[in-house]
Amino acid sequence: MRKLPSIILILGAVLYVSTVDSRENTPANPSEIPSLTITVLENSAYTLNKTVIKLHNGKYIETSGTNDNSQPPYDFIVKLITAAFGDLNNNGISDAAVVLTWDGGGSGTFYYLAAVVNQDGKPLNVSTIHLGDGIDIKSIKISSGTITLELLTHSSRDPMCCPTKKSHYEYKLVQIDKKYKLIR
Repeated sequence: MRKLPSIILILGAVLYVSTVDSRENTPANPSEIPSLTITVLENSAYTLNKTVIKLHNGKYIETSGTNDNSQPPYDFIVKLITAAFGDLNNNGISDAAVVLTWDGGGSGTFYYLAAVVNQDGKPLNVSTIHLGDGIDIKSIKISSGTITLELLTHSSRDPMCCPTKKSHYEYKLVQIDKKYKLIR
């Protein structure tokens, strides 16, 4: 009778070790993946107009190196304006929606919406769309996989400087042929 308890102890230890080993080989739990932060997004890469832009502290400046005083001191500048966090691809991990501006030194400031998925704690810009010129973003949020923007756009009588039309845009990130796309 004394041998029975020691056999049970040995079997229990083997089962415990086996359970620990199997947990180490399973994919990371969504709660174990590092969250994206605004600082991470301010230092990430985005694709605008088929060009990859790597932000540093929330902006990117492209200069041609010419010293023509009649032109702005840059060819173009991209800035991160605002962001929201939430699950975009329904995998239980918080992603981000980022609003960026592109300014080429002229009268236009072009706004873009970028979907950023959390790829094992690293940001990956999977889709970017143009929102408009000279708009005014009032708020952005992600809820149930939907990106919601409240903004001012231009009515037919507004000058480019001053949009007054209250607008509500909603976008979903969908996967088509293994590629993500923002759909309104």
